[in-house]
Amino acid sequence: MFGKDRPNKLIGGNGIIEVKLTPAVDQGTTLRLVPTVGRIEAEGALGELLRSGSLGDELREKIRDSLLHAIEKGTDFKATLPPVVQDYVVLESAQFKDAGGGDLDLNLQGRFQISDTQIQELTNQVKQRLAAAQSFAQP
Repeated sequence: MFGKDRPNKLIGGNGIIEVKLTPAVDQGTTLRLVPTVGRIEAEGALGELLRSGSLGDELREKIRDSLLHAIEKGTDFKATLPPVVQDYVVLESAQFKDAGGGDLDLNLQGRFQISDTQIQELTNQVKQRLAAAQSFAQP
């Protein structure tokens, strides 16, 4: 930096890092993944970096962030629920389930509580959507 040579060390190799990601719910609204490191199989300098250096931490965070980003798309209440109930939904639990064939499902449990007025608003929204769909379908 600033005219001084800064040595860089390039390390290569193969390794396996086992990261267990457990879904959790924060404050009833936020889904998160809790990473837990399992076994690390790597030799030499790469193994040391994965076990004790910031490379292992960065790698775990990148894995967690990429999966969480994909999961958040499927759990976006604004995209999946009518507007009238979006603010009243509370996530209670999240759990991964083996869907077979190498697929993984995310099971979410939650609840929402709405008043009679909100039920009427919801009914009106559903009727409007049905009417719009029917008029769109007719030539």
